Amino acid sequence: MARHRVTVIGALPLLVVAVAGCGGAAPGPSGGSTAAAGGHPAAAGTPAAPRPLTGAQTARAMLSTIDLPVGWSVAKEDLSPAVEEDDHGVQDLKGDAACDRVVADSFRAVRPSAVVSRTMENGMARSHLMFEVRTYPDERGAGQQLEQVRQLRRACATATAGPYTVSYGVLSAPRRGDESVGVRMRVGGNRFDEIVIRVGTSVTVVTFPGVTGDDGGLVESVTAQATEKLRQAAG
Repeated sequence: MARHRVTVIGALPLLVVAVAGCGGAAPGPSGGSTAAAGGHPAAAGTPAAPRPLTGAQTARAMLSTIDLPVGWSVAKEDLSPAVEEDDHGVQDLKGDAACDRVVADSFRAVRPSAVVSRTMENGMARSHLMFEVRTYPDERGAGQQLEQVRQLRRACATATAGPYTVSYGVLSAPRRGDESVGVRMRVGGNRFDEIVIRVGTSVTVVTFPGVTGDDGGLVESVTAQATEKLRQAAG
């Protein structure tokens, strides 16, 4: 199955297709700092740099139906950790000179070593949740992904992806993991809230399409559980 792209650093036209399937707009998440570089031997008295997750560990970090309230089921998933071409860099986004520089820089960032994704649906509530877990060779690579989100919020308030108007904005969300950042993305009039959370060398992304992100309790519980799953996989 082709990967179901959901993140702000993913293929935007596919995200628009996902909106059509979800049937509506969205709200969401926030905040954080940059990551420290990894991959060097730890000095005496300092903790060793975290190891990157294996592909199997990355898949285990993905949320499942038992991690969510009753009523949610799997709609789509790609649990193969193989990294595809569009798993790296901001795809298909064009804006002004500042925005285009952010897009170009995204392809110079560290490439992930494993990526998995899953979409959940709640038929009764007619709502969706989208998840992605990415593992990088070191903390620097994972930290770069959160920095890309911050740069998109700053430089790409107005952009395009093919025929669609796209905008990124700051979003407030629970603080999670080693660092986290939230972004509210609008694509062709549809709204998505994303919370991007780093734990060590990995990043988990939770996307709330439409009014799903207006449920503060759901945002709190799902992001907390997503962070814990990533910690458990790394442990």
